[in-house]
Amino acid sequence: MSAGEQNSPEQLLLNWPVSEKFAQSDFLPSTSNEDAVKWIDLWPEWKRGGEDFHCLIIYGPSGCGKTHLAHVWQNISKARIIESLDKLGFMERDEFTFIIEDVDDIISDEETAKNLFHLYNWVREQGGYILLTARTHPKKWPMTLADLSSRMLASEAIKIKPPGDDLVQAVIIKQFSDRQITLTQDVLRYLIPRAERSFDAVRKLVHDIDKLSLTEKKKITIPVVKRVLDNMEED
Repeated sequence: MSAGEQNSPEQLLLNWPVSEKFAQSDFLPSTSNEDAVKWIDLWPEWKRGGEDFHCLIIYGPSGCGKTHLAHVWQNISKARIIESLDKLGFMERDEFTFIIEDVDDIISDEETAKNLFHLYNWVREQGGYILLTARTHPKKWPMTLADLSSRMLASEAIKIKPPGDDLVQAVIIKQFSDRQITLTQDVLRYLIPRAERSFDAVRKLVHDIDKLSLTEKKKITIPVVKRVLDNMEED
């Protein structure tokens, strides 16, 4: 870029680092995610009806904290995050604990489904563990492999529920903190009761407030927040 060229505010926003923090100390526990947190804390004593189980599924809407919990568990269990199930070469290593995210997005592929089925059986034989994340309960996944479907439906599936007031406030504060922004108490008191109680809505709200603030080179104030909220109501 030449000295005379400047990025637009939208480009600046896209290029501005949003550093998500996945440490256990950064996780936001609440009544919405307490069941999932309980199972993460119980590992490796994953038992149901007195029997060990080897596959935990955490599901919930985008932005609800599934990835954060997966990273917390990775730090505890030293699990390998599997980015792709195209090949099963990782099964040749001395590792038996794995994380696969967004399973419901990839499981309709026949080869992926077969490989997950083989991985599940192998991990169980080795006494290992798998943590899967998804947006929906496994009964809604587009599975065509009956054997895999039976194993997924028999796994422990834990839902992260919609956020309550306490979690909405914590998520908003964290989302702005990830952007290196600290809101004043007056702005928070105005914003919290008016924010929609969904993870996607909170994420969009934070993004739009940050964008308007950057575009107009203004601090985040109540009038700025009000404009964003008014625009969201009109959409």
